[in-house]
Amino acid sequence: MLCDLNVPFPTEISSSSINQLERVLITLIELKYTHVAINKQLTPNMYQNQSAGGQKNKNGNTNQSNKSEYDLKDDLNKFFECFHKLVQKFGASLKLFARCTVEVNEPSKIGGVFIAMNGGIQNANGVTNKFDLISVLPLSEKGLIYLTSNSKGDVDILTFDYSNYFNGFHLKHKTMNSLAKKGIKIELVYSPLFCSSQQAIKFIANSKQVIRTCRNGTNSVLVSSGATSNLHVRNKLGVHTMLKFLGLKSHIYSRMMNENPGLALLNGRLRLKSYQQVVTSGSDVVNGVSGIENEREVNGFAVRSSNKRTRDELETDKTADGEDINHKKLK
Repeated sequence: MLCDLNVPFPTEISSSSINQLERVLITLIELKYTHVAINKQLTPNMYQNQSAGGQKNKNGNTNQSNKSEYDLKDDLNKFFECFHKLVQKFGASLKLFARCTVEVNEPSKIGGVFIAMNGGIQNANGVTNKFDLISVLPLSEKGLIYLTSNSKGDVDILTFDYSNYFNGFHLKHKTMNSLAKKGIKIELVYSPLFCSSQQAIKFIANSKQVIRTCRNGTNSVLVSSGATSNLHVRNKLGVHTMLKFLGLKSHIYSRMMNENPGLALLNGRLRLKSYQQVVTSGSDVVNGVSGIENEREVNGFAVRSSNKRTRDELETDKTADGEDINHKKLK
């Protein structure tokens, strides 16, 4: 299991941008990646003053005059339309997931965007599409404080803009530790390292600050590419070399590339496939396969039959075996 949970979706949908995204996915397949998340990023201008369902007046009707020219619901439906086409094309080689990253600057202007993302986006055919992963990119210290104080299991990943310095806020171990206790993973995006020398310098400074505050990132940090070009993607050995350059030890590499991304995927999928992330039908919610032997349904829940045999069944088998042995002796 090799994961890349951040492949950015193009801001403007065109044939050239989709072809570029497909080239990135083909490169990931060649580099033996198995689980990939397509990331739709929402800026504050995209979700402020509107929700995924549009604004409503006192009578419950949609108020068209207050809606901006940009339609969030229509944009998300276009994203899911392209996403399903990618699943049909690459589903045999990659397990694709839908991810949404919300940039947070002023928490007071977020509104119900997280409720809309977790509730699902309904298209014209009545089909409700949901994001497998929800992440937050804080643009200020207020956004980071909002995540630490108000997150109630609806956020899976905390990410940063590694191509720019963390202006306006400084990361602390207490803050990052509280996020780790909530099960939120901190993402390390390495594509700025291969874009330009200035972005590489900023990436090194920012990533070392994240690793320091996360205590080497053993239990909370995951690595993603964030690549908009197939030239910015690296294989497993290349990522290990980068992590070694950042001062990490070898026993942490696999956890940051395999285990922590897998836990983030499990957390997001359980939010969709289970009741309060506790009860679910099936053993493999990440791959969408039940994988349970002797499974039967009881009151809407999948129950696994016990492999232990009762005392009466064992005695019956012993009696049958004894009769077979005596029958053979008589012969």
